[in-house]
Amino acid sequence: MEDDSRDMFKYKLGKWILSIDECAFTNLMDLGKNKSMRQYLIESIDSWVNKKEPLITDEFISEMCDFIKSENEVLYDRLMKKCAIEGISVGEGIFKSLSLLNCGITSVLQCSQVKDDLSDV
Repeated sequence: MEDDSRDMFKYKLGKWILSIDECAFTNLMDLGKNKSMRQYLIESIDSWVNKKEPLITDEFISEMCDFIKSENEVLYDRLMKKCAIEGISVGEGIFKSLSLLNCGITSVLQCSQVKDDLSDV
């Protein structure tokens, strides 16, 4: 029964990774031949979380989050949940929201066209 659970976990993880990035899926499946997927997942997250690359942007994003939380805690919680559901970082979520604000009611495609037009200036 435990092997079935491991196989299902590997299948679901593989399917999820494949939906995001085919190259990452291929690499993951190659690694999975030599190591438990569960163990690889834990090691990968541990490595990424403990990576010592302090970025100025991380500090600034933290400042923005602190500001949003102090101004409107309900909005802050909704931002965190939406980013988690979409599988994006909080910085990306804030950037998306600012892009919508800048574009107003126009679509993202129209925004891209305006940016392309401005690049000729």
